[in-house]
Amino acid sequence: MRTYNSLKRRSYGASRAYARAFLFFFSAFLVLSFSASFSSAEYIADLQIHHGNPNILWDTQSYTIQQVIDEGGYIVGDKLFRYFDVTPSGTFTSMGPDASEITVTAVKINGDYGLKFNGLWMAAGGEKCDSTIQFQAVILPEFVDEGYRFHDNWLWMTAPGESGTTDGKVSISEVLYDGDPSDPNSNPIKFKYVYYNNENDNSLDDYETFDPRTELWVVKDVGVDGGTEAGSISVSEFYQTFSQIPEPSTLALLAFGSIGLFAYARRKRR
Repeated sequence: MRTYNSLKRRSYGASRAYARAFLFFFSAFLVLSFSASFSSAEYIADLQIHHGNPNILWDTQSYTIQQVIDEGGYIVGDKLFRYFDVTPSGTFTSMGPDASEITVTAVKINGDYGLKFNGLWMAAGGEKCDSTIQFQAVILPEFVDEGYRFHDNWLWMTAPGESGTTDGKVSISEVLYDGDPSDPNSNPIKFKYVYYNNENDNSLDDYETFDPRTELWVVKDVGVDGGTEAGSISVSEFYQTFSQIPEPSTLALLAFGSIGLFAYARRKRR
């Protein structure tokens, strides 16, 4: 004979099973919906170890900024880079590269996700060229829910190439905004500047921290001044990475700690 308690336990167990099944299918639906909404329109990085160094990962594919614009963005780890815009300018025969001439490659360097930019900014004596590059960086929704935030930004460029000049200059200035720079209500967060005047006067990297946030806008100006002599100077590569908080390792420790506390509390109640 089935007692009232046994029937009650069976009913409770069935209810829990239905609840678990519902949560499973609902979670799967959210994941699929999220994946479809992003993967169908944007490039997603396929990071691989670069030259055997596990601390440096690169995407297996590079894209022109124009391709990223056409596809709606570039997903790199927990971050989405989108809304790119490039404005080139120059003098005489020198002209900065446009969106179809600058490529971006997803990178993960020492745990920080970001982009590697490649193009050719070159100016001869008496000439100048530059390109203004603007884009938005956001933390993907599922990582926002886990507490991920932008915390800092690192900008650095490779050493310029010089040919027959001693007074050519290269610089990259950058402003981070809390909103669309075209919006009068947006505010600058940080300013960074890297430059190369000569071997004895240069600063090829700049690092800044700021209050944690889930999105920001980047406006950078890459400029080359050929100087006064007959030679030329050029730069073709620079990087930008962002760290995030909390770090994945921190999340894991918090998760294990929570599990331990839950198990201890449950055992104590029993």
